Amino acid sequence: MATSRLTVVLAALLLTLNAQAETPVSAEPVSALVFYPEFSAPAEVISKQDAFLSAQISAQIEKIHSQVGDQVAAGDTLVELDCAIYQAQLNTQRAALGEIDVQLSLASDQYTRAKRLNEAGNLGEEGLQQRATELEALQARRVVQEQQVKVAQISVDRCVVTAPFAGVVTERAAQLGALAAPGSPLMRLVQLADAELSARVPPTQSFSENQLLKFDYLNRDYPAQLRVVLPVVDSRQRTQELRLTFPEQLPPPGAAGRLLWQASQPHLPAELLVRRQQGEAWKLGVMVVVDGTAVFYPAENAIEGQPFATDLPKDSMIITDGRLLVREGEAVSLRGDAL
Repeated sequence: MATSRLTVVLAALLLTLNAQAETPVSAEPVSALVFYPEFSAPAEVISKQDAFLSAQISAQIEKIHSQVGDQVAAGDTLVELDCAIYQAQLNTQRAALGEIDVQLSLASDQYTRAKRLNEAGNLGEEGLQQRATELEALQARRVVQEQQVKVAQISVDRCVVTAPFAGVVTERAAQLGALAAPGSPLMRLVQLADAELSARVPPTQSFSENQLLKFDYLNRDYPAQLRVVLPVVDSRQRTQELRLTFPEQLPPPGAAGRLLWQASQPHLPAELLVRRQQGEAWKLGVMVVVDGTAVFYPAENAIEGQPFATDLPKDSMIITDGRLLVREGEAVSLRGDAL
């Protein structure tokens, strides 16, 4: 009888000790905690073509056809330079080419006659070879002179500065009567069409193929589409550059605003993060209840103080109250509100 009573007392004591060994915590399922946060990053609209157009020859500015604010098409004349000297040089080279052509015609006729005389036996091989050499020398001189004409023509063509692409004139340095030197800027031309958006985001951010992205400028949203993520991380800013296109409306080049996007992965609140040691490293993660035991689940790429992406199953129970004190492998019991 006494033995039975002792057994009951020991069993009750053991149950009490086991109950006391379990740490009471509160937990909620992942499905009740996750959300899809909206992120933003500074962004700027960049023109694909933004060029200072310069003179390529030294000449006086004779005419200016475009002013700041003018929109021009590709090939439109912007500035004309005084071309008198270069045109005279071109005429001289063309005249020299014409002179060689006359000499070449004469030399060709002489070679033809010399060949007939040689075939008739009235002219030796040396005389025929002399005529052939004269003809070949003139042909070579003509090739050289043709290149001289082309060089002179290029200089004449450079007397007119044209728009290499369609755009708007944003700056004008050219002044009537001023001497333009090679490399001196005359006008700045900015392309309006096909501008891109440049944004810098943390390298931990990932984007899906059809993710909705927006550019916020002056309280107006412009839909944007990701074109490329540059495979280079800025070591100073710790950011990675994105380049995006505008499939619909295009904001003005140079516009600065914010790139907005919603996370494609479910995220958990930053306050659920705890730091635990795994091996020799300390990692950030969450405490999860698995079969009555606290288990540490690392959160890859988590940053302290920021919401973090998770791939935990939706029915996983994350410890909310008591997460800072409970340890890995420790037995836990759910409080009444989590049952």
